[in-house]
Formats: sequence, C-alpha cells, structure tokens
Amino acid sequence: MKYVFIVALVVGCHGRSEPAKSRDAARVEVAAVDAGEEPDAAKPDEPAEPKPDPGKAIADLDAVSAWQAVVDRSLYLGRRGQHGVVYGTVGAADGERTWLVDDTEGNGALAIRVLPGKLAPKQGDRVALGGAWMLDDARHWYWQADQLTPLAPSPPSDLAEPPAAPGHVIAMGDLPQGARPITKANDGDVVYFTVVGKPPAVDGEGWPVADELGNPVFALLNLPGERPSFGGQDFRTADERWQLKRGWTYAVRIGKIRRHGADKPATINARTAPVRVK
Repeated sequence: MKYVFIVALVVGCHGRSEPAKSRDAARVEVAAVDAGEEPDAAKPDEPAEPKPDPGKAIADLDAVSAWQAVVDRSLYLGRRGQHGVVYGTVGAADGERTWLVDDTEGNGALAIRVLPGKLAPKQGDRVALGGAWMLDDARHWYWQADQLTPLAPSPPSDLAEPPAAPGHVIAMGDLPQGARPITKANDGDVVYFTVVGKPPAVDGEGWPVADELGNPVFALLNLPGERPSFGGQDFRTADERWQLKRGWTYAVRIGKIRRHGADKPATINARTAPVRVK
C-alpha cells in the first residue's frame, strides 16, 4: 500500500503566518498525488464538434432556392425528363401539398407548392427536395419531390417585420409607423408609394411608382422575386406574380436605392411583400 504524508509548515513573514490549507483541500491534494496526478493540473478541453455548413451542403447537392426554381422553371420540367434540387423551409400544408418557403428572400411570401409523397417533411424544418415541376389539371405548378435531404436551419432574418403568408397575397393594413414617402426614403426604410403607370411587361423591369398619382415617376420598383427568367423562358402563372393596381397606395421595406441621375428614375428592390394601405 502506498502512503503519502503531508507536512504542514508555518513560515513566519513580518510576524504573520500564512493560513494552513483546509482539511478538504488537503484531502483533495493527497488523493491527486496518490493517483499519480499533479495537483490542480489543467485538463485539456475536448475538441468541439464542427458545426454543419449549410452552404456546403447546398452546394454539394447543386440545389437552388425555392423561388429560383420558379424563375428558372424551364430547367426543371418533369415533362422533359429534367430533374433538380430545391431548398427552403417547410411551411403549412395546402391540401395534399405543402408549402416550401424560400428563406433567402421575400420574408416568407415567396413559396412553392410541393407534393412530398411519402417523404413527409416536418413543418419548420429546412430541407432540400429533389424532384421536378409538374402541372396539374387547374394549370398550377407544383414540385413533385422524390428525395429529401435535411439541412441546418437558415440564418435568422434581419428584418423587423413578421414573415408574410406564403404565396403572392397582398394584405391590407394601416400605414406602418415611421413609413416615409418613397421620394424621401433612405436605404432600408419602410416606404409608401403609389403605382403611377402600367405593370412591367417583363419581370425585372420594375413598377413605375411615385408618392401619389399625377407625380412623375420617381423609381422603378421590383417586388420580391421579380427578375427575368433563364433564357427569357418565363413559365410563371398569374398566381405567381404580384398584382398591383394603378392609383393604389402600398407600403414595403426597401433595400438600396440606386440613382441614375436627375432625369432618370431610380431603381429599387423591395425586401418585403407589399401591403395595401387602407
């Protein structure tokens, strides 16, 4: 049997002595020495598990965001035998189909209908779904899924507004607090505007807007998801487009204002779904 003896020494210093160690501390030190360890030895931290990289997982799958698959629908048509992978956050059920919300833009408004079959994704999960576009008898597009890959959650939104309902639904509400007329806006503001011209002929051309009807066009405003399709082949249906009316006033949060001189309209991209102001 191995014995360890502790000898306490009292050393005088300027007529005062250092306090002796407590019995509990002494027992701990004796046990450590008896076990062959150095007292108070620092133990190395265990290496932390690497966090999953959603960007790498998406790149490895060659996946596109849910709404990008709408914009470039001609690349993923089931009737042509094409196939792709889309990703987003699973939303609420819509009959036998489920919303897949694009969590990269639109603050919840941009979403596609997916037919998951037996894959059964859970609401709130971020997933990648392999599949292709199909057209039903009512001529509505849906994503026929054949493969599911779980993804790490999306980064939190930097927007103050709560997520909008999926689909191109324009809610009606009061003028948001702090909203500014679009001609007085700064980057990132909540603004209100009136449509003063015709709808854009092609997605991405922008809505002609001003503070009120009768004013000259101040800006061409693109709403979430409005951009040209791949190769000019646009397969979007009416329910996949924003329906604004001339003379009506709306509010949105905008991104950067790009000015092109005093005699040309600015170009602006909206970050949230439009709300019709009462």
